Amino acid sequence: MRQHDKYKQRSQRHKYLLHGLVYSLDVNSPYWSETHPRKRISYYRSRAKLDESHVFYNAKGIEAQLADIFRSITIREDARQQLRKELADWFETEANSNDELKKAETRLAKLERMERNLQRLVIEEGISFKDFKEHRSRIEAERARLRNTVDAIRQRQHLVKADFEITPQLATELDFLFDKGNFDERQLLCETVLKRLYVKEGSVTKVELNSPFALIASRACGSESVLNGGR
Repeated sequence: MRQHDKYKQRSQRHKYLLHGLVYSLDVNSPYWSETHPRKRISYYRSRAKLDESHVFYNAKGIEAQLADIFRSITIREDARQQLRKELADWFETEANSNDELKKAETRLAKLERMERNLQRLVIEEGISFKDFKEHRSRIEAERARLRNTVDAIRQRQHLVKADFEITPQLATELDFLFDKGNFDERQLLCETVLKRLYVKEGSVTKVELNSPFALIASRACGSESVLNGGR
């Protein structure tokens, strides 16, 4: 969640749950957040204009719709268990079918055989010790490069897998986390889960989610209408 803490507005005087996330379909424009101190009202204001005027959405009106949105994309426990099984199968297939990883590991095995052959040749005096050192140096350099490649691929696979293992559990608690969270916790949850909210005439008509929530939320009962245009 902290990786999505990108708007960095914790210290600002006025705070907005959806800063940088609101997009208006009325004017096809992203929105700024602003507060009128005298009126004590916060707005989301369009960057573009409609008939030479900005379009304003009452912040409370937009944010009041979030509880239903998070409820609609929260998955049940049985969906989480099924998703975990499918993801485990997918990651196993992905690990076994990675061509770059296979080529690197095959080449590493071949380098091991080449080094053993070099050791046999130098013992049998088939090559000079100088040639042996030169060839072994080349093998070690290539092996170090290939091991870095393998480590990078494995690390990338591990990070992606860890992300997908944690997220389904979080996805079963989205409604609870939003309901019980304080303002900063709710804001961070919005930034983590939501990529963009599309608003028309003050109503959220479509929700775009960050990965991997978009995949996971497709398993949520009632999420389809939110993800594809209706509330």
